[in-house]
Amino acid sequence: MVKLMIDHRVENIYWMARYMERALFSLNIGKSYLGYGLEASQEKWNYCWQRIKKGMRIFSTPEPTNSSLPVSLFFLLFDSENPLSAMSSLFSARENSKILRDILPVALWEQLNEAYFLLSSTTVTSSLQPSHYPLITSTIEKMLLFGQLEYYLFEEDELWAWLRAGEYIEKIGNFAALLFAYDPTENKDNPSFEEWEAFLNSLFLLDLFRKKVGLASLSFDKITSFILLANKYPYSILSQLEKLMGCLGIISQEWIVDMAQSTTKELLGKIVDSYRKEVSSENRKKLFLEIQIACNSIHQHLLSAIG
Repeated sequence: MVKLMIDHRVENIYWMARYMERALFSLNIGKSYLGYGLEASQEKWNYCWQRIKKGMRIFSTPEPTNSSLPVSLFFLLFDSENPLSAMSSLFSARENSKILRDILPVALWEQLNEAYFLLSSTTVTSSLQPSHYPLITSTIEKMLLFGQLEYYLFEEDELWAWLRAGEYIEKIGNFAALLFAYDPTENKDNPSFEEWEAFLNSLFLLDLFRKKVGLASLSFDKITSFILLANKYPYSILSQLEKLMGCLGIISQEWIVDMAQSTTKELLGKIVDSYRKEVSSENRKKLFLEIQIACNSIHQHLLSAIG
């Protein structure tokens, strides 16, 4: 009975982490692309919106017929009919966190709760406006503080490992999906310099890329290499996979996660091997898909381990 109760908590903390990360991804894309979209022509925004949808993996969800900037970003951030919107994801994160109230540090609950009510209490009827920029920024800040508080308030035990594993799997999949969406072989047009800036900013990478690589070297190849392999950047895909392996090591002390561990290790090897040699654009695009597929596989293995 005790083990069943622990398994139930684990599933809630894992899903809370994934939904929080999903909401943060949506919010930061909305914030980052708002400035670009206000300056872009409708034609350029239409191309950009197609990339965003592909990067957000919005395929089966009914989307607005009007693809103007305000309507598109409302759909991405506030639309309760869109299960992938920031509002829907924050709601789901909060629902899972309610079950964890007796073990979730109070400060974490407060940050999540405040982020949800900040977003949900705002009157947004059918479209997002530039005046909502401060609201989006404030919500992102609360969610980033949630992440910082985890390190101070959570003991590094099995629950913490499940929490971090959920975040890493969601983030790795999101990075790979957005890279796939921006692969040159997937696009009919070339994104402008300003759109590339929005792309990097949506992943919290713009300032770091500017410092480490330089915007004069802005290109898809440079960005891809940086996001995949930058060892000194704690949120590169390689670094996150290595941290995920550490979390799975902690989890494996109580749960059987051999398949999740082997899939993660295999994916790590593929990424390193692909950049030890010259890879064609087609093989590189295939790698982005393989990362997404592997993340889904790891996710399924972990859910199976919970039972």
